[in-house]
Amino acid sequence: MSGEDKPNLLRVLINCAEKAANIARTCRSNEELLGLLVQEKSGAEANERFEHDFKTLADVLIQETIKHEVGALFPDMKDNILGEESPSFTNKLGESVTIAVGETEEETAHCLGSVLSGHDGAAGALAGEVHRVVSFENKKLGEVPELPEELDYANLGIWIDPIDATAEYISGDTMFTDFPGITSTGLDCVTVLIGVYERDTGIPVIGVVAQPFGEKVEENMYNSSMFWGVCLSTLQAHNCEFEARDEGRRLGIFSSSENSDILQRFLELGYEFAFSAGAGHKALKVITHEVDVYLLSKGSTFMWDTCAPQAILRALGGDILDFKASVAEQKATSLTYLSEEAESNTDWKRNAGGIIAVRDVSVVEELIAKLAEQ
Repeated sequence: MSGEDKPNLLRVLINCAEKAANIARTCRSNEELLGLLVQEKSGAEANERFEHDFKTLADVLIQETIKHEVGALFPDMKDNILGEESPSFTNKLGESVTIAVGETEEETAHCLGSVLSGHDGAAGALAGEVHRVVSFENKKLGEVPELPEELDYANLGIWIDPIDATAEYISGDTMFTDFPGITSTGLDCVTVLIGVYERDTGIPVIGVVAQPFGEKVEENMYNSSMFWGVCLSTLQAHNCEFEARDEGRRLGIFSSSENSDILQRFLELGYEFAFSAGAGHKALKVITHEVDVYLLSKGSTFMWDTCAPQAILRALGGDILDFKASVAEQKATSLTYLSEEAESNTDWKRNAGGIIAVRDVSVVEELIAKLAEQ
């Protein structure tokens, strides 16, 4: 379908990301509400890397809000909007409730009331944020480009991570690394990730990353930091022009559980290390040119973690690569998002080979050669 009679998808996703940030801040600003919302993941929803992983109503509500808004404006995409969370939630009475965004604020509040079990004020506040008209404006946002009229929306899919670094979102405890501006834990590590990919090629083409707690206004009050990129065959654009932290230094960012042998290889190449929480946050540090590379050797990220930042990095001349495939084949092998793989692989959403995120693909050749050494 032609894009001439469509709203601007990038602008819609930016506004959705800001609405998501508003919901996240609303939940986080009230300790009683936050306590009510935290639920421990179990079974197939658990991430094996963590002893405790958490699901929050904010996660589910944000995901379903984005799916509802984008699906209403772009019906050709409605069945191809995917997310991290299942929409079910268990209330204090042990009843399973499916979170759905209603046509009206009252309908949504009623649904949320089933989960919040008598906390009608909290349900109403959240429903208000879901149905609020949002238009994000910030001088750092840059000029949002018009997308090509020939864009085939039926060929586009979306991966959503409603709140990446959920444990950091819940705890809120901030610790800094040895590098100014890079936090290892805390609210700065929290991101909302919305990535668009082509269904026929699996290539990510539009990415929006929001930090709901990116700019502290005053005590317990925050504004969003917003990052976007477009990498289509006929359009490349982004708002991510950043100076390198220090041209004379090499810096990699890792999970605290990264393999020591891999860290040694980086050390031998002259890299310094930062360790931080949140896959989206670490990828964002590559986007903002604060680090040169983010590597995770374990297969513990998923398509919803990488689709958005990969699209932005591609717009910058970078990429997110399959770690194991790139080292084995000694060439940069990009992540792709072909859902057809689900037919033969029940774990198809996982980036099973690990990831390497770079802002400049020219650093990859030396890196994968070193990592391949016996």
